[in-house]
Amino acid sequence: MTEKRSLRPLQRSRRAAPQPFHGAKPPTNRDLMSRDGAQRRSLSPAPIIATLLLILLAAGSLVGLSLSTPASSENPEGGPEVTEGVTVDGTIAFGRGGSIWSVSGTGLRQLTTSTTDAELAWSTDGVWLYAIRHRTEIGGRFLGSGSVQKYEMKVPTLLRLSAYGGNEEVIFDGLILGSRPALNWSGFMYGPALASDGRIAVATDYRGTGIGTDVVVRILSADGSAISTPPLPHIAPFGHQDPAWSPDGSAIYYVQNGLSEGTSSSRIIRYNIAKKSTTRIGEKGMVQPAISPDGRWIAATRISARGTDVVIMNSTTGEVMLEITRTGKSWAPAWSPSGSQLAYLSANGSQASLNLASFSVAPSGIPNPPVIVTPLRDPVDPNVRPAWGSLSTSPATESPAP
Repeated sequence: MTEKRSLRPLQRSRRAAPQPFHGAKPPTNRDLMSRDGAQRRSLSPAPIIATLLLILLAAGSLVGLSLSTPASSENPEGGPEVTEGVTVDGTIAFGRGGSIWSVSGTGLRQLTTSTTDAELAWSTDGVWLYAIRHRTEIGGRFLGSGSVQKYEMKVPTLLRLSAYGGNEEVIFDGLILGSRPALNWSGFMYGPALASDGRIAVATDYRGTGIGTDVVVRILSADGSAISTPPLPHIAPFGHQDPAWSPDGSAIYYVQNGLSEGTSSSRIIRYNIAKKSTTRIGEKGMVQPAISPDGRWIAATRISARGTDVVIMNSTTGEVMLEITRTGKSWAPAWSPSGSQLAYLSANGSQASLNLASFSVAPSGIPNPPVIVTPLRDPVDPNVRPAWGSLSTSPATESPAP
């Protein structure tokens, strides 16, 4: 990712700090810098505030995300354990201690050993797992005296690895090279989503020749070499988050963030790529859409005065057809490849539990109440949305990595 700010020098005046779209207090992350170092830019609130609110509402407080030291690959000792009697079809990837783990069948596998991995997404064939990893770099800005003030910045990198772990391929890197190393800077990157043809939708402020003012949905080519920006409406400075593809790749669903009278006015939008048209789906306060494999349903996180809950909507009308949870402490849905189950997170003290909801659809077309189990006996990272792939990596059935 050769990303970030406008190539034209900016005025020295600081842009007003944007207000969070969900009414939560903005995080205090250090501002990043403009390309020429003349102006700081406040951290975009869109994806971070959404995640912040979900964890605040569901878990009751923000917590450190580092859990116990992860075990070595394929060694569950010191790591999570699978609940006896629970079998997972395909492979669910989740976060623990900043590393990526997966559960398949009744077996566990540790896929990475980093401590900053998040934002998971499977390719549609279940062979490749994508994740965003952050690293610390040193950037700088010019002072009035002509000297450079250094600062630490978090740089995102979009990675691809196989369902079995192993070698990691960089698809898109967030480090922006300045006129000299001391003036490097970084962009933002959240929520990758894979289309059936390999295209990648991602929320970022990189726009190909520089940096935009807001984090919005853009489309990367499969190898990350090209980027385009569809004409999606957004409310500045809140931008977009949570892109998701329709099963046939003809449409992108995303969250258009907004704030109204101190409460969330974020909502799910469907963008028809061929027609370049947008349609609002469902009520306000919906985030984290997940499209069922047959395109019939949308699972989403609903934000209310009670907290956050997982619901299933009709993908055409946006009507809520089934409330998976009603506790105000659940979020981050992900469909199983068969479309008959949902994985989601719920509050577990200051951490999160991974849950599976199984349900069927009545002849009337209305989903039946779900049966819920917890496949892991141990907590997972609350800020990492699980991703469910079709390929099985159970030790009993695994084959060599592709």
